[in-house]
Amino acid sequence: METWLSYRPADLLMFSPEIYVRLFERLNLAAWPVQILLPALAAGIVLLANSRHPHAHRLAATGLAAAWGLAAWWFFPLYAEINLAAPWLATLFAAQSLLLLLVAAGPGLRLDRRSGTWWPGLALLLWGMALHPLAGLATGRDVAGAELFALAPDPTAIATLGIVLMAHDPGRWRLAILPLAWCAISAATWWSLLSQGT
Repeated sequence: METWLSYRPADLLMFSPEIYVRLFERLNLAAWPVQILLPALAAGIVLLANSRHPHAHRLAATGLAAAWGLAAWWFFPLYAEINLAAPWLATLFAAQSLLLLLVAAGPGLRLDRRSGTWWPGLALLLWGMALHPLAGLATGRDVAGAELFALAPDPTAIATLGIVLMAHDPGRWRLAILPLAWCAISAATWWSLLSQGT
């Protein structure tokens, strides 16, 4: 029992920070040239969700569902090579994609500037869609390993939380559960990775 109590979270990881960062380089290489379309997808989701037309709101939800589906499709098969839990984690992204498709079949996603959480939502949206890849570069990561919205899970989850905060639908909070769960998992992973050297 004393041996079990001596383990730290970092001891349970099967990879180092360098291997995890390299994973995103492999992801971008495998997905090329999908990255060319991602800015249009991100902009389209925001513009459609900000439109006055109900059909546009449904398309916005469909676009966000596609982003979660892309991340599940591209990231998690590579992640499974270094993390045995990856197939189960991929189900979070598949489930969120399906949930967003259900929203698309209904009212869709409509942004509301009168929302009391508009500005925090906008900050998260901009972080996830635009600034998150740059943050990696600021820490010395190569541009080839940038974490991109709709391919990498962290910026996809963060941008989704931003949209949820900006959305009009009172039942929108159900769309935040799985992104928050992923953010907690990712934070625990990074904390464990960074603590390996201590």
